Amino acid sequence: MVEAMMPVTTIPILNSIQIFYVENAKTARRFLRKMGFTGSFDEVKIETIAVNNEPTIINEFYKAIAEGFQIGILSEAGCPGIADPGSEMVRLAHAKKIQVVPLVGPSSILLALMASGLNGQQFAFRGYLPKEEKERIAKLRELERLAFQTHQTQLFIETPYRNDTLLESILKYCSDSLRLCIAANLMQPDEFILTQSIAEWKKQPFKIGKKPTLFLIGS
Repeated sequence: MVEAMMPVTTIPILNSIQIFYVENAKTARRFLRKMGFTGSFDEVKIETIAVNNEPTIINEFYKAIAEGFQIGILSEAGCPGIADPGSEMVRLAHAKKIQVVPLVGPSSILLALMASGLNGQQFAFRGYLPKEEKERIAKLRELERLAFQTHQTQLFIETPYRNDTLLESILKYCSDSLRLCIAANLMQPDEFILTQSIAEWKKQPFKIGKKPTLFLIGS
């Protein structure tokens, strides 16, 4: 359970927050209750961060920190500012000399790396690869070259409905000796994590489906 991984020292901090910036208000409320948040949602403000409203949210955030509100940023399935919204807000808080307190929780990026068996001393998270096939292939070959030459693990993600398209590209254009880890639905009952060579992945057809997935490649 996710809540079992949350340190008890986090609960008092949660209950002191007056404004939450979240990706989804409904699921954020549910999560906060599971974590032990005892405040009233009628009194606590919850603002949704989206790509199309981020400039407006930044302005509201600026006003809120200027007025001295206790503010929290909550990600849906990750960590704020790491492949998720939040970094611009944190940057602004630092610029205004506001204390920033990171609250510990599970990170799918680190969980996948921990379970992959690939190099955890040197790694890079690359976010989303290009949508266009030609650019995607070029990026995959660049990351493969880095993996072999530097032994640095390369991590990337894809929109769930394009997972299998990306996997097809990896299997088609990457070297048989490259190692690939697929980490899907982390911390869910049907969690799947497997690392093997491209040659081994090719031996048996595999479909990821529309599951949140991290791809890791290494030498």
